[in-house]
Amino acid sequence: MVQKGYGGTSISDIAQVVGMTKAGLYHHIAGKQDLLFQILQHAHDEMERLVIEPAKQVGDPERRLIEITRRHVRGILDGGLEFTLLYRERHHLDDAQQETIALRTRAYLALVGATLQELAMEGKLRDLDIQIGTIHLLKTISGIADWYPMFSEIDEDHLVEQTVNFGLSAILKR
Repeated sequence: MVQKGYGGTSISDIAQVVGMTKAGLYHHIAGKQDLLFQILQHAHDEMERLVIEPAKQVGDPERRLIEITRRHVRGILDGGLEFTLLYRERHHLDDAQQETIALRTRAYLALVGATLQELAMEGKLRDLDIQIGTIHLLKTISGIADWYPMFSEIDEDHLVEQTVNFGLSAILKR
Protein backbone atom coordinates (compact mmCIF):
# COMPACT_ATOMS: atom_id res chain seq x y z
CA MET A 1 0.00 0.00 0.00
CA VAL A 2 2.88 2.36 0.66
CA GLN A 3 4.37 1.71 -2.77
CA LYS A 4 1.20 1.40 -4.87
CA GLY A 5 -1.37 3.24 -2.78
CA TYR A 6 -4.56 1.74 -1.41
CA GLY A 7 -6.30 1.63 -4.78
CA GLY A 8 -3.34 0.09 -6.56
CA THR A 9 -2.88 -2.71 -4.04
CA SER A 10 -4.86 -5.93 -4.23
CA ILE A 11 -5.41 -8.56 -1.57
CA SER A 12 -3.39 -10.88 -3.83
CA ASP A 13 -0.47 -8.41 -3.66
CA ILE A 14 -0.66 -8.34 0.13
CA ALA A 15 -0.96 -12.13 0.42
CA GLN A 16 2.07 -12.60 -1.83
CA VAL A 17 4.21 -10.14 0.16
CA VAL A 18 3.39 -11.79 3.50
CA GLY A 19 3.77 -15.30 2.07
CA MET A 20 0.17 -16.40 2.54
CA THR A 21 -2.70 -17.45 0.37
CA LYS A 22 -5.61 -15.04 0.00
CA ALA A 23 -7.75 -17.46 2.01
CA GLY A 24 -5.14 -17.56 4.75
CA LEU A 25 -4.97 -13.78 4.80
CA TYR A 26 -8.75 -13.51 5.06
CA HIS A 27 -8.50 -15.63 8.20
CA HIS A 28 -6.77 -12.63 9.82
CA ILE A 29 -8.52 -9.67 8.19
CA ALA A 30 -12.00 -8.94 6.88
CA GLY A 31 -10.60 -7.21 3.79
CA LYS A 32 -8.22 -4.56 2.54
CA GLN A 33 -10.16 -1.77 4.27
CA ASP A 34 -9.99 -3.66 7.57
CA LEU A 35 -6.24 -4.12 7.12
CA LEU A 36 -5.74 -0.39 6.55
CA PHE A 37 -7.80 0.36 9.66
CA GLN A 38 -5.74 -2.11 11.73
CA ILE A 39 -2.51 -0.57 10.45
CA LEU A 40 -3.65 2.95 11.35
CA GLN A 41 -4.88 1.79 14.77
CA HIS A 42 -1.48 0.19 15.37
CA ALA A 43 0.24 3.42 14.32
CA HIS A 44 -1.84 5.36 16.84
CA ASP A 45 -1.14 2.77 19.54
CA GLU A 46 2.57 3.25 18.92
CA MET A 47 2.18 7.04 18.92
CA GLU A 48 0.48 6.85 22.30
CA ARG A 49 3.11 4.50 23.72
CA LEU A 50 6.17 6.23 22.32
CA VAL A 51 5.16 9.90 22.25
CA ILE A 52 1.94 10.87 24.01
CA GLU A 53 2.19 9.01 27.31
CA PRO A 54 5.84 9.91 27.99
CA ALA A 55 5.21 13.55 26.99
CA LYS A 56 2.32 13.81 29.42
CA GLN A 57 4.79 13.12 32.23
CA VAL A 58 6.81 16.26 31.42
CA GLY A 59 5.56 19.24 33.40
CA ASP A 60 7.46 22.06 31.71
CA PRO A 61 5.74 22.89 28.39
CA GLU A 62 8.98 23.75 26.55
CA ARG A 63 10.61 20.48 27.65
CA ARG A 64 7.36 18.67 26.77
CA LEU A 65 7.38 20.13 23.26
CA ILE A 66 10.99 19.05 22.83
CA GLU A 67 10.09 15.53 23.99
CA ILE A 68 7.08 15.37 21.67
CA THR A 69 9.18 16.45 18.70
CA ARG A 70 12.13 14.17 19.47
CA ARG A 71 9.97 11.15 20.15
CA HIS A 72 7.73 11.70 17.13
CA VAL A 73 10.66 12.09 14.73
CA ARG A 74 12.44 9.10 16.28
CA GLY A 75 9.25 7.04 15.98
CA ILE A 76 8.95 7.89 12.29
CA LEU A 77 12.59 6.98 11.67
CA ASP A 78 12.48 3.77 13.70
CA GLY A 79 9.49 2.28 11.96
CA GLY A 80 6.84 4.80 11.17
CA LEU A 81 7.69 5.96 7.66
CA GLU A 82 5.18 3.51 6.27
CA PHE A 83 2.53 4.41 8.86
CA THR A 84 2.95 8.08 8.14
CA LEU A 85 2.57 7.55 4.41
CA LEU A 86 -0.43 5.23 4.84
CA TYR A 87 -2.21 7.82 6.97
CA ARG A 88 -3.04 9.66 3.76
CA GLU A 89 -5.10 6.67 2.67
CA ARG A 90 -7.52 6.97 5.62
CA HIS A 91 -10.25 8.36 3.35
CA HIS A 92 -10.72 4.77 2.13
CA LEU A 93 -12.04 3.77 5.55
CA ASP A 94 -15.75 3.62 6.29
CA ASP A 95 -17.29 6.49 8.27
CA ALA A 96 -17.04 4.78 11.67
CA GLN A 97 -13.41 3.82 11.11
CA GLN A 98 -12.57 7.34 9.90
CA GLU A 99 -14.17 8.80 13.01
CA THR A 100 -12.16 6.48 15.26
CA ILE A 101 -8.92 7.55 13.59
CA ALA A 102 -10.00 11.22 13.66
CA LEU A 103 -10.72 11.06 17.41
CA ARG A 104 -7.29 9.62 18.09
CA THR A 105 -5.66 12.24 15.88
CA ARG A 106 -7.55 15.05 17.63
CA ALA A 107 -6.32 13.78 21.00
CA TYR A 108 -2.73 14.16 19.83
CA LEU A 109 -3.44 17.58 18.35
CA ALA A 110 -5.01 18.58 21.67
CA LEU A 111 -1.87 17.61 23.59
CA VAL A 112 0.36 19.66 21.31
CA GLY A 113 -2.14 22.53 21.26
CA ALA A 114 -2.37 22.56 25.06
CA THR A 115 1.42 22.64 25.23
CA LEU A 116 1.53 25.64 22.91
CA GLN A 117 -1.21 27.30 24.96
CA GLU A 118 0.88 26.86 28.11
CA LEU A 119 3.86 28.40 26.33
CA ALA A 120 1.66 31.33 25.29
CA MET A 121 0.51 31.82 28.87
CA GLU A 122 4.16 31.93 29.94
CA GLY A 123 4.84 34.59 27.29
CA LYS A 124 7.20 32.29 25.35
CA LEU A 125 5.12 31.72 22.22
CA ARG A 126 5.37 33.93 19.16
CA ASP A 127 2.15 35.64 18.08
CA LEU A 128 0.67 32.52 16.51
CA ASP A 129 -2.72 30.96 16.06
CA ILE A 130 -2.28 27.91 18.28
CA GLN A 131 -4.34 25.60 16.08
CA ILE A 132 -2.40 26.55 12.95
CA GLY A 133 0.92 26.41 14.81
CA THR A 134 0.07 22.92 16.06
CA ILE A 135 -0.78 21.70 12.58
CA HIS A 136 2.35 23.29 11.06
CA LEU A 137 4.58 21.67 13.66
CA LEU A 138 3.08 18.20 13.22
CA LYS A 139 3.07 18.49 9.42
CA THR A 140 6.76 19.40 9.55
CA ILE A 141 7.45 16.25 11.55
CA SER A 142 5.25 13.92 9.50
CA GLY A 143 6.65 15.39 6.27
CA ILE A 144 9.98 13.76 7.06
CA ALA A 145 8.48 10.50 5.74
CA ASP A 146 8.15 12.12 2.30
CA TRP A 147 11.71 13.30 1.85
CA TYR A 148 13.99 11.40 4.23
CA PRO A 149 14.28 8.22 2.12
CA MET A 150 15.90 10.32 -0.64
CA PHE A 151 18.36 11.86 1.84
CA SER A 152 19.01 8.87 4.08
CA GLU A 153 22.70 9.81 4.32
CA ILE A 154 21.63 12.44 6.87
CA ASP A 155 22.48 11.20 10.35
CA GLU A 156 19.26 10.38 12.18
CA ASP A 157 20.31 11.96 15.48
CA HIS A 158 21.25 15.13 13.62
CA LEU A 159 17.87 15.11 11.86
CA VAL A 160 16.05 14.74 15.19
CA GLU A 161 17.92 17.64 16.78
CA GLN A 162 17.59 19.86 13.71
CA THR A 163 13.84 19.20 13.66
CA VAL A 164 13.60 20.17 17.33
CA ASN A 165 15.61 23.35 16.66
CA PHE A 166 13.52 24.22 13.60
CA GLY A 167 10.24 23.68 15.44
CA LEU A 168 11.25 25.65 18.50
CA SER A 169 12.66 28.54 16.51
CA ALA A 170 9.44 28.72 14.49
CA ILE A 171 7.15 29.00 17.50
CA LEU A 172 9.12 30.36 20.45
CA LYS A 173 10.12 33.98 20.99
CA ARG A 174 13.86 34.58 20.84
